[in-house]
Amino acid sequence: MRFLGDECLNGFIVRDLREAGYDLQWILEDAPSIKDEKVIEFAKASQTILISEDKDFGEWVFSHHVTGLTIIFLRYRKEEYEEILQALKVVLTDLEGAALEHEFITITARKIRRRAI
Repeated sequence: MRFLGDECLNGFIVRDLREAGYDLQWILEDAPSIKDEKVIEFAKASQTILISEDKDFGEWVFSHHVTGLTIIFLRYRKEEYEEILQALKVVLTDLEGAALEHEFITITARKIRRRAI
């Protein structure tokens, strides 16, 4: 399974996921400054799961009714980094073993919320 990190994704998360063996492409390295619409189009076309810290992707899904992809949205404070990273790895492991269903997944330090889209 492949993953796409939005441009605003914390570089430490990118590094740590790659070190853990995840196939993660990062917009900041490959196409910096592209618009959110293009990121969505790319994620859908390449069938990658988008990981972001940008709440605008929630607006695209729930206000503009974008479908056909899975987005993982991370919400955390700096001091919660380790908890977020561990929760993210749990979600990624769950996704790898399942048939791909399109979801908007919100991860905070205290909970994981999954919504079908």
